[in-house]
Amino acid sequence: MEKINGSTDLFALFGYPAKHSLSPFIHNHFFDKYNLNSVYLSFEIMPADFKDAFWGAKKMGFSGLNLTMPFKENVLNYLDELDEDAEFIKSVNTVKFGENKTKGFNTDINGFIKSLDDADFKASGSGCLVIGAGGVAKSSVYALLKMNVGKIFLYDINIKKAQEIKSIYDKKISDKIFILNNLNSVSLKEINLIANCTPAGMNLKNIDNNVNISPLPEKWNLENKFIFEMVYDPIFTPLVRKSLHDGAKVISGLDMLLNQAAYAFEIWKGFFPDLKYLKKHFKNSVK
Repeated sequence: MEKINGSTDLFALFGYPAKHSLSPFIHNHFFDKYNLNSVYLSFEIMPADFKDAFWGAKKMGFSGLNLTMPFKENVLNYLDELDEDAEFIKSVNTVKFGENKTKGFNTDINGFIKSLDDADFKASGSGCLVIGAGGVAKSSVYALLKMNVGKIFLYDINIKKAQEIKSIYDKKISDKIFILNNLNSVSLKEINLIANCTPAGMNLKNIDNNVNISPLPEKWNLENKFIFEMVYDPIFTPLVRKSLHDGAKVISGLDMLLNQAAYAFEIWKGFFPDLKYLKKHFKNSVK
């Protein structure tokens, strides 16, 4: 990367929390690799200050932003245009500031799809269990519908939130999503993929025992299932440990993180970056 100067393109992550994010490491690696005069920073923005921070970034000449919790929906009020995916699910994680317009994108969807494709998951006709009903679950369900899976079983402890997600997609396709009252109401024989879209197992500062929690019943045998663990801090969550013990195919939250970041980079810079080094780096780090 060239020495930072007055022509340096500025990019950033806005979130709360955000300091733990690996996004600065990933994007600055891309900028270095391709010798781009760009820099990526991370800002922990209080929710009440988001509007001022967003307009401040635009006025200061930032070229783009990534957004994480809790700003993926808040930002919709400040954009001129949305891409097709973001428009449908009303959630944005990537912003591109242009001379004439500010456009929002959702790269979580393609990042999710690429992660499954890289793991050789055969989507057509498969049964999928999505646990959680937040923003990650919403984009994951949409991605699975785009992949033409057979059935999607959706579970959240707050059944109303699950029903809200189903109502979004009922307008598009109504016969593939089934709301579960509890996890025991579905047979494992019907499920090929389980995606954990909850924070269960995540290293949360305010909940000490959360890292010991698994979203699945311990008695389930996950042999030969595909397990998509969105949590990547820590890597070896209780769900990942059990999945590896049972003989499941595990897809890490790091895969999702890298792939969605690569699609954001493509939006900003016009080409898809090589991920080989970073995938090897993270694999070695995990070891």
